[in-house]
Amino acid sequence: MRWLLKNKGLKEINPKRMLPEDCTIDVNRLPLVVGKIHFTRVVDSGGHISVLNEYFNVGEEYIDEYAWATIETGKQTLVVYYKDKDLTVREIKKFDYGICEAVHDRKDSIFVHGL
Repeated sequence: MRWLLKNKGLKEINPKRMLPEDCTIDVNRLPLVVGKIHFTRVVDSGGHISVLNEYFNVGEEYIDEYAWATIETGKQTLVVYYKDKDLTVREIKKFDYGICEAVHDRKDSIFVHGL
């Protein structure tokens, strides 16, 4: 019944292209930077969510509910949030999330010269 709580005032917009048509990005040289990566996931019948092919136990009390998971690259953590029936967003779990490559601060010299 969570769909009854959706914001009915939201309107659809047409996305605006921000990059030129001929823009290319060499993904082999694209560094991982300090920031956040967000995911919305349904909690499975075992109380788990899957993020990037890894499973995290968030609790059986959230089965069939949606949770919001955020990887914080700088802190190397995964934080899971839940919006309750009163529409209060709260943190329900926090996990260590080791990243096996360098995480750059956006102030690093790698960004001064461009990619």
